[in-house]
Amino acid sequence: VVPTAAPTPTAVPEPAGLKRGGSLKVVMGADHNGFDPPLLLGMPDVIVTQHTNDNLLMRQNDLALKPMLAESWEANDDLTQYTFKLREGVKFSHGKEFTADDVVHSFKRMLDPEVGSPARSTLEIITDVVAVNDHAVRFDLDGTNAFLPDTMSIYQARITPSGIDAGQLAVQTFGTGPFTMTEHVSGERTVMERNPDYWEIGTPYLDELVFVYMPEPETRVEALKAGAVDAYYKLDSPSVAGLEAHPDTKVAETASGSYMNVSMDMRVEPWDNKLVRQAMQAATDREAIRKAALFGKGAIAYDHPIPPNDPHFAADIKLPSYDPARAKELLAEAGFPDGLEVTLFTASVGAPMVEMAVALKESAAPAGFTINIERMPEDQYWASVWMTEPFTTVYWNGRTPDLALSIVYHSEAEWNESRYSNPVVDD
Repeated sequence: VVPTAAPTPTAVPEPAGLKRGGSLKVVMGADHNGFDPPLLLGMPDVIVTQHTNDNLLMRQNDLALKPMLAESWEANDDLTQYTFKLREGVKFSHGKEFTADDVVHSFKRMLDPEVGSPARSTLEIITDVVAVNDHAVRFDLDGTNAFLPDTMSIYQARITPSGIDAGQLAVQTFGTGPFTMTEHVSGERTVMERNPDYWEIGTPYLDELVFVYMPEPETRVEALKAGAVDAYYKLDSPSVAGLEAHPDTKVAETASGSYMNVSMDMRVEPWDNKLVRQAMQAATDREAIRKAALFGKGAIAYDHPIPPNDPHFAADIKLPSYDPARAKELLAEAGFPDGLEVTLFTASVGAPMVEMAVALKESAAPAGFTINIERMPEDQYWASVWMTEPFTTVYWNGRTPDLALSIVYHSEAEWNESRYSNPVVDD
């Protein structure tokens, strides 16, 4: 069953004890590639555009879909066509009125192979995007699909205006969001001010939002302790205990579907050998990694991206066991009876991937793996290391199963980090 959303007022309830105005400074890692939504890569750019641009819909933390630029939507009986009713009276930051043409333009760019958006593998179900009128848009699909409304909330689906050159979208923001960007100095700061004409009446609460970029977790922690910044996102796990103990700081924690993994490029030796990959799987002590990297927080994944709180999770699946003896046997069978030396690339960017790499190195040693850890700079890890080097640590934001599988494991996905190809999975 696919629910339809009734039109909702654009005013939000006033929270008790609300304080308006002021400036909030948030420190993050220094990782910038560009602001063009279909090509978003690093987390700072994703977060900036979440404040300057809007999606048609946005998934909330209770898994409900909040109407954003789309007031409501409905599907036909066989779920092969969806029509979205759009908000009226909304303007982009440069003054252009928002219409259905902008939605058509945004989605057709994502679907264009020449643009190279990683969202294209998820959106290939769409055969056409049609402006029904100025404030209604129709999506035609290649078959029955219940997940399209979910897809509207992915960060590559932020709406941008038609008529803007792609080169400008890379370096500036043109959105309908609650803030407008007034300054961006790559690697240093992004400054945004409140959009007084935002369609959701009463928001945002702040007058100014400043993102400060610092390249090392230790520097970010000290800036927070000293009061130079107000918040640190995303906090690295090793810093949690110290900030919890500090009298002037507070740590907020929430469960999510985000996950960390180790990626092996299956086209490159030795990872082109399935036995070697199976050996690494058996040589991975997941509980030891959880304790070392997440300090006992979080949960062990089951070598797939679907979390236990998702209704599609297979509760009867077995956790891959840590079995260094079996890993040794597999390495010998693969032609490495004396063990195997490999290099694992990592960085302290957004998640405790360095700690995961160190724990994996210790975990895999008894199995005959010698893992050399190469710690790379934060600012270009996603652009120059991940998807380039054959053995890397990775972390992913939580996604619904349809999105998580199609954006990473579909054989034609732009972000198919392991170059995995399986016709059954593709189907």
